[in-house]
Amino acid sequence: MIRRHNHKTLLLAASGLLAAMICAPALAQETKAKSDKSDEAAEETTVVVTGSRIRHKGAASATPTTVINGDMVRKSGARQVADLVNQMPALVISQSDQTSNANRDKDSMDQGHPGLNALDLRGLGTKRTLVLVNGRRHVPGAPGTSAVDISTIPGGLIERVEIVTGGASAQYGADAVAGVANFILKKNYQGLDANLRYGNSTYGDMPSYDADLLWGKNFAGGKANVTLFGTYGQSNGVVAGQDRPSTSRGNPWWYRAVKGAPYTVLDDQHLLQYSPRAVVLLGSKPYVFNDDGTMRAPILGTAGLISTLSPADMAKNSSVSSLVTNSGGEFDGRYDNWLLSVPSDRFITHGTFGYQFNDNLRYFLELDYATNKSHGEYGLWWEGGANKLYDGNPFITPEIIAANGGQGFPDGLSFARNYPEFGKSRSNYRRELKQVVTGFEGELPALFREHDWAWSTYLSYGKTEETIQDRNNTSNLRYMRALDAVTGPGGTPICAVNSDADTSNDDPNCVPLNPFKPATKEAINYLQFDSSASTTSLEQYVWSGYVTGGLFNLPAGEVQVALGAEYRREANNIGARDEYNPDSPKFVPDYGVSETPLKGEFDVKEVFAELSVPILKDLPFAYRLTADAAVRSADYSTAGKTTAEKFGLQWAPVKDIRFRSTYGTAVRAPNISEVFTASSISGQWLSDPCNYYNLPNRTDKTQYTAANCAAGMPANKNDYWLWLNVIKKGNPDLKVETAKTFTLGVVLQPRFMKNFSATVDYYDINMSNVISSVEPQQILNKCMDAPTLDSTYCDQIVRDPVTHNLVSVVKQNINLAHRKTSGIDTEFDYSVNLDAWGWGSNAGTLSVNSIWTRLFENKYTPDPDNPTNVTDTVGIFGFPKLKGRTSFNYSRDKLSLGWTSRFYSGMRQTVTITPKDYAPYKTKPIAYDDVYVSYWLKPTINLSAGLSNAFNKQPPRYPGAEAGGAFFGDEGWQAGVYDVIGRTGWVNLRFTR
Repeated sequence: MIRRHNHKTLLLAASGLLAAMICAPALAQETKAKSDKSDEAAEETTVVVTGSRIRHKGAASATPTTVINGDMVRKSGARQVADLVNQMPALVISQSDQTSNANRDKDSMDQGHPGLNALDLRGLGTKRTLVLVNGRRHVPGAPGTSAVDISTIPGGLIERVEIVTGGASAQYGADAVAGVANFILKKNYQGLDANLRYGNSTYGDMPSYDADLLWGKNFAGGKANVTLFGTYGQSNGVVAGQDRPSTSRGNPWWYRAVKGAPYTVLDDQHLLQYSPRAVVLLGSKPYVFNDDGTMRAPILGTAGLISTLSPADMAKNSSVSSLVTNSGGEFDGRYDNWLLSVPSDRFITHGTFGYQFNDNLRYFLELDYATNKSHGEYGLWWEGGANKLYDGNPFITPEIIAANGGQGFPDGLSFARNYPEFGKSRSNYRRELKQVVTGFEGELPALFREHDWAWSTYLSYGKTEETIQDRNNTSNLRYMRALDAVTGPGGTPICAVNSDADTSNDDPNCVPLNPFKPATKEAINYLQFDSSASTTSLEQYVWSGYVTGGLFNLPAGEVQVALGAEYRREANNIGARDEYNPDSPKFVPDYGVSETPLKGEFDVKEVFAELSVPILKDLPFAYRLTADAAVRSADYSTAGKTTAEKFGLQWAPVKDIRFRSTYGTAVRAPNISEVFTASSISGQWLSDPCNYYNLPNRTDKTQYTAANCAAGMPANKNDYWLWLNVIKKGNPDLKVETAKTFTLGVVLQPRFMKNFSATVDYYDINMSNVISSVEPQQILNKCMDAPTLDSTYCDQIVRDPVTHNLVSVVKQNINLAHRKTSGIDTEFDYSVNLDAWGWGSNAGTLSVNSIWTRLFENKYTPDPDNPTNVTDTVGIFGFPKLKGRTSFNYSRDKLSLGWTSRFYSGMRQTVTITPKDYAPYKTKPIAYDDVYVSYWLKPTINLSAGLSNAFNKQPPRYPGAEAGGAFFGDEGWQAGVYDVIGRTGWVNLRFTR
């Protein structure tokens, strides 16, 4: 059932303000997102743009750069800057409140980290996007990762965000493989700016409250400035199936019987295995139990269905008979109780102090403190049939045996159900960030005659702590003990573990669990546990300094250079909860969870240089021609020495058009988790590639396999399946990932159209030595298939030195995979005073901004030895071929109005079958519309309101695999791709002085 609330006040207020748009003469203005714009009058102004430390004349850059102005954040209605930045087409499924309830980042955010907001440029992972604040490194937001939580950056102080979408390791170091996001804060702020914001969904179930205060003042004759900022925000989470039309009905997909037909979405169908009551299959008919333990009549007829579906239309292997129409709302979907958006409770403070000693020397100090409380909820405890009841179990009633034709269950009775009485499992997270940055900057006396020089140096220390506590966990071992019941003295069920003669394994606390009735309070207390809290911390120390200026003049202009050095040290202290730590006296093996404390650290020393050489100027077909180069050499205590280079070229044949191109190499060093993760052991069934069957019959073996197996292997191995220990751990021998990056583009700024700009840029990123892991079975096979036994794969295998039998396999990250992505970015930007169009005096200003990305390829090759095994995700869910964001904005005097549309092309389902056999399911294109209105009631008081997803568009009915498919695919949506919340409204009251 969908819960609907009566909290409509917000939406009525927002709609009332937005009604003014109907009468407005045009659309609204926002300070637009822009790429590499430079006004003719400002061509000789010295500026520093992200992508270079050289102070260029004008804002031209060879590297494609998108700029988001701080005012754009305010007018977008985004609660935090992360919400807006993630709308940029160059970003893909970033870590956010709508994605962090689970492991959304496939290779970075290993624990989910609910409430953390991270950026993922080009879909290469958050650990390959470098986030800077004022051009300086920021402490990561979660221990063990390099991902910065951008929700901890003071949004009210942001002047602009510059996004460099080409590799920038040569300028800024590791992690900038996909690009850089540089958050530039306001300097020397004076005045007061206070905001109160309220938002909610159209369903009234996601209220959010935000308040922030910015204050700054100059003193000491204008030489000193103090700026203080604080904000507090709170937002409720939203539960999936219970709260939205698109997720309140299950919709599994199945193959059709006819080849070439798309997958079929079975609307409003749920799998019986997710019933809140036990379900058993007896005589090919499913039976559901009442709360008193009695059985109902079979709920499905002989045709296998009670709905209008036709079994003849479905493939035979689709198990349609396991579906049931949820018309009564009785059967849960798999993710009915998962969060669509995690709750958050954020508090951020920021303070700056600056003092200008003279024209050549300035001191600065920045202090940050932020906390974030959130939690993830992971649904109900579910039994899918793995645990069985055997003959002699008192919970197998005569009624059950009769329905089974009077036969017992020597092979066990399987059942399936959710356990709503257990409650939802939950992990509470609290993150705390502290950071101090201090340094000096200024001008240098002319070192080379008339050439200007500048310098900057800073020290920073940052610490992030993350505290985790689990609630409502269920012990799998205790669950199995509780199900395994026998009849005790007096006919009372008791746990079988306490009934045999062996007393060494007795569990006096065991309470039998009858799965065909609601669990008793005593059984729940036995099964469930809350963990103690564990705290994991990350500390980052950075020193950096550089000088930049001109060397000499050429006929075309000044040759400029930047030289610098940097030192960085990161240390992690990863805690373990006592109940999960085998080395703790409080360790509880019954919980089935193992954690090991870990400490790890690394440091890196770097030197870097940049050069900019003007080649031609003011010549026919060579209005400007400039070449740039950058290089950075680094020495990591873990990964060794690395070098990154970048070369750029800009050519403007005339003033109105400029071509630009870059080529370079980028690097990413392994992070602390990849290097230092503590060992954990689990069991897995594996097949020895050298056994009697595999050796002669494997079709993918190589010419080396037989010889390698003969080297010390028994002549005839009889074991086929082996239960082996799989050891997962970090790898201290990891090297850096490398990437070759290339961009080629054009910038149009015709003089006859003032304030117009258009850019088109092609990008190509080709990565090698990508840090990834190989499945244990593939490790075994590839060891034997290699030219010699001296290979990376064989190093991960342990055999008995006498029998040569397999003992264990080590699964760890190695430098192996390849990734490649390419596409085109376009941006159109235009602003015009309508007076010039003859609309009368004071007609207002209209601006248009449109940014698009067309994805050509996004390939992943897990093993270069098998180049045919390539996955290209272009057009797959999460990676649409075309993404865009277009905004129209109008302002006049006190009034501002605006409309923004976010577009995603249709996407198809990820499938492993051959398209010629079964056509993959495709969704239609979708666009979300956001609107806002802003009005200055007084010169110091502003009222604004808006709607996001104004038409309340629901996610498409994406077909999911109820038996274990894509993330949340079962419920018809994909967090991070589509808007899973629906229409939201907001109202903001602003006071300035």
